[in-house]
Amino acid sequence: MKIYLIRHTTPDIDANTTLYGQTDLDVVHSFHDEVATIKETIEDVRFNSVYYSPLKRCQKLAACLKSDMKVSEPRLKEISYGDWEMKKFAAIKTELSTWSKEFDTVAAPNGESLEMVQERLISFWNEINNYKEGEKIAIVAHGVVMRVFLAHFLEMPLKNIFRLQFNFGKVIQLSLNESGRIHLHL
Repeated sequence: MKIYLIRHTTPDIDANTTLYGQTDLDVVHSFHDEVATIKETIEDVRFNSVYYSPLKRCQKLAACLKSDMKVSEPRLKEISYGDWEMKKFAAIKTELSTWSKEFDTVAAPNGESLEMVQERLISFWNEINNYKEGEKIAIVAHGVVMRVFLAHFLEMPLKNIFRLQFNFGKVIQLSLNESGRIHLHL
């Protein structure tokens, strides 16, 4: 069984200056070019199932993938930064500095911690984790979501997830064997 973790394409925001998470952003004009690159990477495979975050940037990508079944899954939403959503990094610099020391266990004001994100993602994973020989599943999600999944699969501490760096449109392929063991294909 193959699982493809696919990060959405470039959102229509300056990600270097503004904190966003569950804000429902659209994608930039190069969307179709980015989708073409993703399809080349996955060899335009037909998936048995595509699970995707209901946020527009994932929903649009999921609509472009070939699949027998597509499921909008709220547990795949990006981390919520609560009161900090859409704030400029410079405006919340002090708060972010303090929070960055414990973001794995402490939530942003009215937002989520990484542990909270992990809880909802593991709940989702446990629901769909049924080995079927030859099945191909895509999970179209966000950067933090993909990092939390990988931390879980690699048994890595959540506080280290930002050591995993990848761009928009990144595809990470995993294999699940009959015994439930995950293998990462780099």
